Amino acid sequence: MASLSDLLALPQLGLTLVQSGPGDPEISWISTTELLDLGAYLDGGEIILTTGLSLGADDPRWRDFVASLSRARVAAIGFGVGVNHDRIPPALVQAASMYRVALVEVPLPTPFIAISKAVAGLVRADELRAARSALQAQQRLLDGARGKQDPAEVLASIAQATGKHLALLTSDGAVLASTAGFAAAASAPGFDPETIRLDREGSLRLAVAGAAPLTPEGHAVIAAGSIVLWLGLRGADAEENRERERWERFTWALLTGTVPPETIEVLSTRVRLPERVRAVAVQGSPEDVSDWRRRPRSGLDRCITPGGIPAQAPGLALAWQLCADTPEATEHLLAVAAEHGLDAVLGRPATPEAAELSLRSANARLNALSATAPLYAAPRVPAVVWADRDTPFLEALVALADERGTGGSGGTGGSGEPGGSGASGIAEAGGAIAPRETAPLSARVLGPLSRSSDALPAEDAELLRATLRAVYAADGQRGPAATALGIHRNTLRDRITRIERLTERTLADADDRAELWLALRVEDLTGGAAR
Repeated sequence: MASLSDLLALPQLGLTLVQSGPGDPEISWISTTELLDLGAYLDGGEIILTTGLSLGADDPRWRDFVASLSRARVAAIGFGVGVNHDRIPPALVQAASMYRVALVEVPLPTPFIAISKAVAGLVRADELRAARSALQAQQRLLDGARGKQDPAEVLASIAQATGKHLALLTSDGAVLASTAGFAAAASAPGFDPETIRLDREGSLRLAVAGAAPLTPEGHAVIAAGSIVLWLGLRGADAEENRERERWERFTWALLTGTVPPETIEVLSTRVRLPERVRAVAVQGSPEDVSDWRRRPRSGLDRCITPGGIPAQAPGLALAWQLCADTPEATEHLLAVAAEHGLDAVLGRPATPEAAELSLRSANARLNALSATAPLYAAPRVPAVVWADRDTPFLEALVALADERGTGGSGGTGGSGEPGGSGASGIAEAGGAIAPRETAPLSARVLGPLSRSSDALPAEDAELLRATLRAVYAADGQRGPAATALGIHRNTLRDRITRIERLTERTLADADDRAELWLALRVEDLTGGAAR
């Protein structure tokens, strides 16, 4: 902005600095007055022009006049001599010195209107310089877009032109790039930066921090920088599709346990898997799932996949996402799914190495979702199922099985004492679960049908397990179960007879039915590895 020194340097005005103030104040505007108390009508930075019409040379009210202008933080007082006073009253000079307010003498040949025009010219010239500087900054940013400028370089250019601290954030809150001062600003109490969405979905956001308000030129620079960031990070559609496919293949491989978590470094060196993750199934109409998959994403939010598991009913589509086991990540994921009208099932939390168990637990709870509501119910609130919250008894058994599988039951019980009253102690004392030396928990009930058993070919065992699940899904009714499996009732009867013979349990007995159902669920959740 124009400063007081710029105004004093204009020779045609003949202004003389009688009393200096603190520094070289910036001029916001100019005002002519003969009022004694103008402070309530000022914003700060004005030059106040007066001829002292209301006060005599030795009037003590000069002190009050200057005090009110000092509180209003004016840039200077311009006193016109030769009109009402031949020289600046000593009382005014003394008050200006006391309150450290700049005092300027305006000679008689210089009219106040000439000073007003000069200030307007200085302000206009300063605005033109700022506009040219902003235009040059925009040109540099846009020129860099053609050369695939790094996001950090774009942020540095914006910061240089605006004086702000900036960061580029992903949809899950991760920082892709930032200026040097952003981390320090973020650690300050009450940090609340302004965020600008770079796309409609909010998958990329520009965070702007800094106490000083942005000028119009600064807004223009940030607008240009936002365009460059978006163009550089989104890229061409073909490359974006290839990148999405790579992430989808990695996600499905991780969820099925065919690749180690460290493989993510091949896709991005900036993204790290958290200590605990959840496999989340989203289900809805094919159009809604397709829109959900094509949503622009970044960071860990890109871990989505259509997977190799079919939806539970014709006309529906199923996809999967891997997310961090944190309230923020799950809330964001569910909000996005609801935005697209998709139901969701959240698997048990697990380490990235055991993500397959989370997938199994979510897949086992898919039957809790309606097969018709996504297609016919409107309006509707999408359903959310938590595998570890909606079946607390089963989860307690799984947790016990996990503990026994890692040798936890051989140490202390839940009370911290050997053989105490914890889960392991209860299991051994009550006999509800086999002693630690027995076979895997599910194998005790399912026998040759268990995944850990080699008594049957894997295809036969899976066929019989699928038959058993279909009977449970049909509430024990043989006709609907046979229809769901696409087989004749007699074929279903033969399979059930074989299941009862291999497991030494009968579906006519309630206790046997409960044991078989629990064994199937535990095997689904633990992969058949729990002991």
